[in-house]
Amino acid sequence: MMTSKAARLFLPMIPFAAILALWFIAPSIFPIPAYKLPTPQLVWEQFAATLSDGSLLKHVLASLERLALGFVIGNALAIPLGIAIGLNKHVSDLCMPLLTFLQSIAGIAWIPLAVLWFGIGNGAIVFVIANIIFFANLHNAVIGVEAVPESYRRAVRSLGASSTQTLFNVIVPGAMVQLLIGLRSSVAFGWRALIGAELIAGTTGLGYMTLDAVQWYQTETVILGMIIVGILWLVLDHAVFKTIENRTVIRWGLVRSD
Repeated sequence: MMTSKAARLFLPMIPFAAILALWFIAPSIFPIPAYKLPTPQLVWEQFAATLSDGSLLKHVLASLERLALGFVIGNALAIPLGIAIGLNKHVSDLCMPLLTFLQSIAGIAWIPLAVLWFGIGNGAIVFVIANIIFFANLHNAVIGVEAVPESYRRAVRSLGASSTQTLFNVIVPGAMVQLLIGLRSSVAFGWRALIGAELIAGTTGLGYMTLDAVQWYQTETVILGMIIVGILWLVLDHAVFKTIENRTVIRWGLVRSD
């Protein structure tokens, strides 16, 4: 019988295997031309070609660099501001309607202005990523802080804790679940915004690579780009955020481990 650990590793692979099998047999069942749906072999050959000439690595590194920069800028602004708003109910009531309004137009909607302000290239793309990451995590930071019971803060203050000690020993750990949710979701939103921004304002990156391939009917490159985007996100989510989660909220007992 399969162990629970083996099941956790094997079961998630079943949907991928099913999709891959359907992809293999689809051309033999349906009269789909190769320029609309290339075979897995053609996509693999394109992967090998772009990997050997270095173009794929160049686009991947360009996209990851922009995502990392936008992630740092967006969260460096969102988390402190979210904590500050969450600590003061009156400030929250004052700011949240405006922030909710701005959140509704965050991300790709800013691309036209970003291009006008920063021109085609990294500036516009990083601005769009930082913008959507900022608003994606701001609300989670506010909700996380507001969820920490006031009685906890009063208890540590009655024991002589300073405001700084209260912040880092009570408020931040108590809000960590929501902060991690915000970090994870903000990267997901930022990753999608990155690809969208590169389609319009990029000169390198995975988004630009796929758009450039469409002009030449290189569908295998388009599908390869989509696969790389999905794989990179899975790696980021599992290797980075799952590790952080295991070392913080699960270890602290804030959420239940399976």
